[in-house]
Order: sequence, then structure tokens, then C-alpha cells
Amino acid sequence: MTPTHAPRKQAQKALSLLKEAILALLAENPGGLTNAEIADMLDIRSDYKGSQKDYLSWSVLGLLLNEGKIHREGRRYFLLNP
Repeated sequence: MTPTHAPRKQAQKALSLLKEAILALLAENPGGLTNAEIADMLDIRSDYKGSQKDYLSWSVLGLLLNEGKIHREGRRYFLLNP
């Protein structure tokens, strides 16, 4: 099943907004942030049977890493070229 153009476009816009929000947070926090801190600050913490997973922010961070916009040191993420 293939989504129609409108839902895909809407999802891509939302993804773009999440990326922009994470990049803005990292720009404001040069000391870096963890996935959990980012999820808290954006109020996108996930809850699965009482357990925190935060897969949404984790997935977007992975995309930003692959795009070369951020880097990771330990558990913290940093803007690549602040």
C-alpha cells in the first residue's frame, strides 16, 4: 500500500520541523544534550507500558548524524558546526 502524496508531504514537513527543533536546542546548548534531555525539552517523551523509550527523538538524531549535521560523544549529541 502506497500513501497518497498529501500524507507523505505532511510527514516530511513534520520530520523537517523536528530536525530544526533539535538543531536549535543543540545550538542553545553547546555542552551537548542526551537523547532523554532532548525528548524532555521538546515534550516528546514516549511511554510504552511505563518504560521510557524515546524512539522518536532517537530516530531523528540518527538521521541528523547520517546527514553530518551533528556528532555524538558518549551519550551526548553536539551541533557539528555551531
